[in-house]
Amino acid sequence: MVQHQAKAIMQGWSETFVHDQELTVPERRTEGIVDPIIQRNSYFAHPKNLLLSMMTDDRPHIRELALLRILKAREQPKRNGVRQFTMPPINFDCTDYTAMIDWTTVRMTEPPITMSMSDDDLREFIREPTTPVVTFGRYPCHTQAVERCIKVVTEASQSVCGKNRRDGFMRTRLESSAKMRVFETKRDFNM
Repeated sequence: MVQHQAKAIMQGWSETFVHDQELTVPERRTEGIVDPIIQRNSYFAHPKNLLLSMMTDDRPHIRELALLRILKAREQPKRNGVRQFTMPPINFDCTDYTAMIDWTTVRMTEPPITMSMSDDDLREFIREPTTPVVTFGRYPCHTQAVERCIKVVTEASQSVCGKNRRDGFMRTRLESSAKMRVFETKRDFNM
C-alpha cells in the first residue's frame, strides 16, 4: 500500500484522493470495507478544506473556481452561534478531488484562514500566473499539552458523571498540578 503524508492543510484531501486513485483492482474489491472508513474520517472533504486545496492547485481554472466559491460563501447571510461541522457524503467515483463532494447540496462557509483577506487581495492571490505559495500559520494538534489534557479528560470521564462535575474535576486537577513545584534539572530535585 502506498502511503501519502499531507505536507500541509491545503494538500490533505488532494493527497488522499491520489492515494484512492492508485488502488489496484484487488484493493478496490475491499471498498465495502475501506470506503465507509474513509467516509467516516473524511475531515479533509469538508468544503472549507477542499477550498484551501483548490486555492493552491496547479491548475488556474481550479483556483478561479475556488475564488468564485469563496466569494459566494461571503455573500450568504451570517448565522449566529457556532458553525456545525458536518462531513458531506463522498463521491468515490469522481475523477478529480474537486468533485468528491456535491457542491450544490453542502452549506458553503468560508475557510476561516481566508476571512481576514479582502476580496481584492483574494482575487490577486488566486489569479497569480504561477501557483501561489501559501504559508499559513502552524497549528499543532498533538503537543504535550494536548496529550496532558486528553489524559485529564479521560480521568474525569472515568471518575465522575455529569458535565458540571467533569468540568470541576478537570479544573481542580489542572489547578492542583499548576501548584506543584517544577524542577528544571535532576539536581534541583534533591532536597
